Amino acid sequence: MIKIGSCTVLYNPDSSVISNIETYSSLFDICVVVDNSDSINEFSKYFEDNPSFVYISMHGNQGIAAAINAGVEYLNSKGMDFVLTMDQDSQFPTKEFEKIYSLIEKYKDEYSLIGLDVNKVSYDQEIKDVPYWITSGNFVNIRDFYMVGQMNESLFIDYVDFDLGYRFKQVNLKIGYLPGYCILHTIGNPIEIQFLGKTFYALNHSPIRYYYRYRNSYYLYHYVDKKFFKKEYHREIFGSLIKMIIFEKNRKEKLKMIKKGIQDAKLNHLGKFE
Repeated sequence: MIKIGSCTVLYNPDSSVISNIETYSSLFDICVVVDNSDSINEFSKYFEDNPSFVYISMHGNQGIAAAINAGVEYLNSKGMDFVLTMDQDSQFPTKEFEKIYSLIEKYKDEYSLIGLDVNKVSYDQEIKDVPYWITSGNFVNIRDFYMVGQMNESLFIDYVDFDLGYRFKQVNLKIGYLPGYCILHTIGNPIEIQFLGKTFYALNHSPIRYYYRYRNSYYLYHYVDKKFFKKEYHREIFGSLIKMIIFEKNRKEKLKMIKKGIQDAKLNHLGKFE
């Protein structure tokens, strides 16, 4: 039987975060919460004082990569085989846990990262190969995680998942996801767009998130591997950017931060934005 611990990253949590994490915390051998909050609030204190959780404070926002690395380090020290990585607001499909666990057990030797679905698109196979997967809702083999060097803390937040997928690929480790077993997960503060009978979304991120998205996508595409990161880079430049300019507010500040992000990428200025 494989041992699985969960690692959930907190950022200025509220009461809904407590009720959400408690829906899945008891399913795993150890439930770690890593707190990236700017300051400790009453909801952070709840996790710190509750013996059902292992609480790790990062003493301010150190980025999602550093937070996950800290959580995995603890779980590795306790002999866990896999880690489930979760955002604080992502909802885990608890009723399907036994089926998910059996599939993790079945594919644990073949796949280094097994993600949960986000769109619930039906496929005939139990697991579908992908080159990378989003951070939240991932079951990651801890041994292989250390083999490829953990999360890249210099990226801080956006594209740490794509970068991890790239490094798995470099050493021929497989990534897959389980079709039909979905987390509920929202990226940004999306604005719904109806066009020619179809629905699209503008991500509507904050200016600082646009800084990280464009800095990291530009850096990974131009300085790491153009072929591997081409799809996501072009999506940012030709998709997200156009929708942001047309549909989102505060465009001037967002464009300013995008420009700054690309400038920093060209200068290899990574890490936390100061």
